[in-house]
Amino acid sequence: MSENGKKKIKALGYFHSADFLSYSSIILFIIILSLVLGIVTPNHSFMTQSNILNVIRQVAVYGMLAVGMAFVMIHGGIDLSVGSTAGLCGAVSCLLVVNDIAGVIPSMVVSILLGALIGLFNGLVIAYTGIPPFVATLGTQITVRGFAYIVCNGKPIGNLPESLKGLGVNRFLGIPIPILFMLAMFIIGGIILDKTALGRSFYAVGGNQTAARLAGVDINKVKVLAYTLCGIMAGLAGLILACRNASAQPTAGNTFETEAIAGNAMGGVAFTGGSGTIAGVFFGIFLMGIINNGMNLLGINSYWQYVVKGLIIIASVVYSMNSNKFKNRKRKKTKNQVSGNQAVPIQ
Repeated sequence: MSENGKKKIKALGYFHSADFLSYSSIILFIIILSLVLGIVTPNHSFMTQSNILNVIRQVAVYGMLAVGMAFVMIHGGIDLSVGSTAGLCGAVSCLLVVNDIAGVIPSMVVSILLGALIGLFNGLVIAYTGIPPFVATLGTQITVRGFAYIVCNGKPIGNLPESLKGLGVNRFLGIPIPILFMLAMFIIGGIILDKTALGRSFYAVGGNQTAARLAGVDINKVKVLAYTLCGIMAGLAGLILACRNASAQPTAGNTFETEAIAGNAMGGVAFTGGSGTIAGVFFGIFLMGIINNGMNLLGINSYWQYVVKGLIIIASVVYSMNSNKFKNRKRKKTKNQVSGNQAVPIQ
């Protein structure tokens, strides 16, 4: 068989794989919902090119946070501090630039390093104390939010220079810069999860910690690296958020962790760990953006939007659980078929 034929068979096989099936229904729902919104929104405003681009721009920060959250959730953890981390990192970097302490690039590096430090702290606490991730990161969330208020002195940091605000409002080749940052994070996240030993370790630890340990995986190291990567993504997202808002606010990033978690759940990442794809996370975040944008265009009351989002998160968890069960059944079936076709060696 030719090389092209093998590639075609491999591509067709992917569309029947458990990973693709875990988020294929999300793609279908996105198509259906987009068509419906294109019809019911005033002046059919949803399906315009500018609005679709606006949807992606609005979820850019959520998307970067979701990539970091994917590392944590796939290995079986959770991080409730990403929103607060984004708020603090954005405040610190803006403070450095506004006070002429550092330029745009150095402030970006500081934001990323600070996010990494917070993530490292989370990872060390969870890995070496045994404190559940929910409790540990909840404590970090409150602590870091307090530091954000201290850095901002309880009020927004404004008067950002154009060079800094440009990261949030300018375009490159007609594409908003926040979208480019988000896409870059998704590409990097996909490479880490699909092409590196670290990514395979995330799946191994999330699937079965005991088996991973017996296979020689350093469980604690994997946990620390997962939270550190999550912090790095949050640090960069915080800077982009501040630039987009033209100010760093002490409340910036509040509740953003729920959007990141929901995007992962809707994209097929299991809360128990061990499964999920970066492509699924992208479609999950995109769907969240469509829902938010659609409700705004339809003039739905903001209070009811919270109700809808809450129900979506619940539905996402149910979907993720059922999808994970389906994938496990399919993998067991495939494994049994392979085992049945193999000869049993004579002892």
